[in-house]
Amino acid sequence: MDFTLTGKVAVVTGAGKGLGRAISLAYAEQGAKVVLASRGQADLDSLAKEITDAGGEALAVSTDVTSKAAVEALADAALETFGKVDIWVNNAGGFIDAAMTDWADVDAEALDQMWSLNVTSYVYGAQAAARAMKTGDDGGSLIFMSSLDAFNACPGGEGCYGAAKMAITHIARTLAVELGRFGIRVNSIAPGIVQTPLLDHVLTSDEIIADKAKFYPLGRIGQPDDVAGAAVYLASDAASYVSGATLLVSGGAIFNSDPFRYLSAHAEGA
Repeated sequence: MDFTLTGKVAVVTGAGKGLGRAISLAYAEQGAKVVLASRGQADLDSLAKEITDAGGEALAVSTDVTSKAAVEALADAALETFGKVDIWVNNAGGFIDAAMTDWADVDAEALDQMWSLNVTSYVYGAQAAARAMKTGDDGGSLIFMSSLDAFNACPGGEGCYGAAKMAITHIARTLAVELGRFGIRVNSIAPGIVQTPLLDHVLTSDEIIADKAKFYPLGRIGQPDDVAGAAVYLASDAASYVSGATLLVSGGAIFNSDPFRYLSAHAEGA
């Protein structure tokens, strides 16, 4: 059974920090040539140097994933430099502060921004990846970064984000059907809380981290390498018959938010 990625070319969006950085390093460690994409050129350059200093190959491409032209240019850069694309990880995404409120209060502009970053950008990435992968004979692996929030009722701030993540989970499953005839596998990863810079504003103390860990049967919150391991598996030949799946990387948790706590808090404040 082969978990290595030797000879493969991987594109990872949101590669500069957090999950994208961990996935990129894991892919390089397993032998892949990695195309690093995000808006932060300095972070990309630093990561590319780390990979090349360790004997790997990396290309840093500053990319705004909400621009279809920029994502197409990213795919073109990968093809021009390495000749093919075997793996594409749609990882870039995140919260839009103005959308982190009750659904009844989300305005149209914030909703559009949330959808553009977390849904439309993934469609652009999938289209670019499919085009690139169809140029070869070996198919490929397309991975969407979803969230445990996709499967929760997340009132009071995370509902819009969770809805976006459920949307891309559904899109990934649909693409698995559409692209299967080309040998392209499409899967999604749904992490629970992971300690990354995206959540620095939430995980501000050991006490808060310990409180969040209570939601998880394994007794801890996730680390980037936990998700990177799942991404290596789905990209590898060991997962050659896995497509249309959503892999929960959540320490055994099925839910990580409690709607009853939300309802109780609002009742107390009513």
